[in-house]
Amino acid sequence: MNSTLSLEKIINIESFQKIQDDIAKATGMAIIMVNYEGKPITSHSNCTKFCSMIRKIEKYSSLCEKCDSRGGLESVRMKNSYIYVCHKGLVDFAAPIIVRDQYLGAVMAGQILVENFENVKLEEIVHVDKDFEKLDNCLKNELEKEYKNLPVVSIEKIRSIAQMMFHISNYIVEEALLKMLLNEDNYKLREENKKKILEEKNVEDNVNLKTNENNEFELPIIQAIEYIDNNINENITLDKISFICNLSQCYFSKLFKKETGLTFINYLNSRKISKAKELLVNTDETVNNIAISLGFEDCGYFIRVFKKAEKITPKKYRDLHIKNSSI
Repeated sequence: MNSTLSLEKIINIESFQKIQDDIAKATGMAIIMVNYEGKPITSHSNCTKFCSMIRKIEKYSSLCEKCDSRGGLESVRMKNSYIYVCHKGLVDFAAPIIVRDQYLGAVMAGQILVENFENVKLEEIVHVDKDFEKLDNCLKNELEKEYKNLPVVSIEKIRSIAQMMFHISNYIVEEALLKMLLNEDNYKLREENKKKILEEKNVEDNVNLKTNENNEFELPIIQAIEYIDNNINENITLDKISFICNLSQCYFSKLFKKETGLTFINYLNSRKISKAKELLVNTDETVNNIAISLGFEDCGYFIRVFKKAEKITPKKYRDLHIKNSSI
């Protein structure tokens, strides 16, 4: 296991995005996850119009970034959620994600106002300036209007949500990491058993060519290839295979192409077409039944994929090989 961990490799980003969206909707807060460099790895959930406008103004956007950066660093120092006030008087918090004493990133949330602000003691990361002087009157009026539309939440509720996000995000990442480690241990055990069997049977090296080739790939790609080979009759989607490998669809797709030189769908179709050719030559099953048995829900799509790969239709492929075998 590589000692350098990253959120992008550990969790399924698409799955976490759905959780994040639901929590943002339930709490009324804006939420986003960032990696250890502060770069977003999820899309902003429930981002307020006020903050969207502020971040587009050059003189304010740098202050927004400063608040985010300082908030994240303070949360790491405290090893717990850190609640603070941004430069425009909004309340935000950072919930750090720390696994095995390594800071992997944080969940940033807030963009809200707090009830009885004057009685609440929160750190102001930079000087709070709620005025919009030197701005175009039209923009100034729109910002003031959107400021009044910001949700107002009690400090008790903010603290509860901050702790909830800290516990949820860390639990999800820890569980995902555990799953990754278990998968790696299981893979190593399978490879050791394969090696032992081959040694006992005195099988020559070239019989294990496929295993050796796969060993050149990273573990998630080996898992994907093994799953495809063992479940060729299933309708294997990108969503399903990336979930099995515990990676986001985007990261899995890039890694699969990098490791194999093929896109996931091209590799999957090539394996299915290879199996289809065997069935066409060695069985009397109809083309439609073969398509269904290989996980193609649409026979027409199966025929198009087959023709693209072999330059002839499945029926012509069968007829050609039956004719050749009878000569």
